[in-house]
Amino acid sequence: MTGRPTTATAHHDAGRADRDAANALAVARLTAARPVLETVAPAGEVVPGMTPRTILVSGPPLPWERYAGGQRRAVVGAALHEGLARDEDEAEALLADGTIAVRPSHDHATVGSLTGVCTASMPVVVVRDETSGRRAFCRMNEGADRASLTFGVWDAGVGARLRHVSEVVSPALAEVLDHLGGLALTPVVRRALAMGDDLHSRHKAAGALFRAAVLDAVLDLSRGGVAERHRELAAYLRSAEYLFLHLVMAACKAAADSASGIPGSTLVTAMNLNEQQFGLRVSGLGDRWLTAPLPPVSTLRGRLYDGWTTDDLAYVGGESLITETVGLGGMAAAAAMPLQDHSASTPRDMIRMTERMYRITLGEHPDYRIPALAYRGVPCGIDAARVAETGIVPAIHLGATLREGGHAGAVLFLPPLEPFQRAAELLSAP
Repeated sequence: MTGRPTTATAHHDAGRADRDAANALAVARLTAARPVLETVAPAGEVVPGMTPRTILVSGPPLPWERYAGGQRRAVVGAALHEGLARDEDEAEALLADGTIAVRPSHDHATVGSLTGVCTASMPVVVVRDETSGRRAFCRMNEGADRASLTFGVWDAGVGARLRHVSEVVSPALAEVLDHLGGLALTPVVRRALAMGDDLHSRHKAAGALFRAAVLDAVLDLSRGGVAERHRELAAYLRSAEYLFLHLVMAACKAAADSASGIPGSTLVTAMNLNEQQFGLRVSGLGDRWLTAPLPPVSTLRGRLYDGWTTDDLAYVGGESLITETVGLGGMAAAAAMPLQDHSASTPRDMIRMTERMYRITLGEHPDYRIPALAYRGVPCGIDAARVAETGIVPAIHLGATLREGGHAGAVLFLPPLEPFQRAAELLSAP
């Protein structure tokens, strides 16, 4: 007896074919991105929808009363820095009644490191994907100090460093980028992976390559002697070890946005944290956030600075997870053996972790390759459906922050499975 496919089976097969086609398009767009650092400019001049009374933050949106700890401190500090309030009490009142608007960064083509706080006067890096034409933004890093707005600290020293970056460093860097006609970031990322970076927790090689390109341009601009603004820029580049992370975050945001909004696609286009939740966006669900509570900080493992334990840690938000959506960070652990003491324990374990990530991704990046895996492309394009089917969640390299504010080291973060399962359910429904 010859069986004929049932209507349900035919619909299932057609649905699977449609999903496969949608995912093939999404991952093709993701890997086709060619990010270029165009300039640095105040957020109010370039970020879509930014207003003088808007403060951007990391993570899925929360009502103001639910923010607490480091992220709340950073928002209040940003309001004071911007001159939107005379003191903390007034800032709290204006934030509570909505006079000062707290908005999720992702809704403004922007990503923010840890607290993610950004105001209109703060300079952002502007990255354009030459393939899609999309632009994305990330606030300039404040420098080397462990106490910063990024890490949930606000005081006079933080304010002074923010002003220095806005008034001195950023205009000098914008001048250099204008002289260069922009700087292509794909070649820097490709070379840095071959030099031991994961481009999330470790970006020493990328930072050195970027600094060399900038200083070469400074020499071209300094025929009559090095100007003081260029000396200040050089000093900043020596100390701002996280600067390139902000550049690659914007690059990955532009790439991921180009793959967003494809009907039926289960490709992950964003992952982030606020102080309480992990958030997920998937291409076929557009701008919808799927959320779940964060795992206890006691589950984090990694390397903390001397004197600190996980009892001292707290979540303050974060959107540097955007790097994992393109296959960097924890997904590329096998490229970054220097991170073995706060990632997967041993070099062999780091290789196994990256090999495991290929089971939940839709492709391999054609440009970003891992020497330890015979130059195989990084596992690129996290598939929410495969995560749901296998129970394997993306491996994420994350900065550790103190409950009272400040940088405490780096950890391996494993997000909750539930948002991936929910995304798969929603996109498999008729």
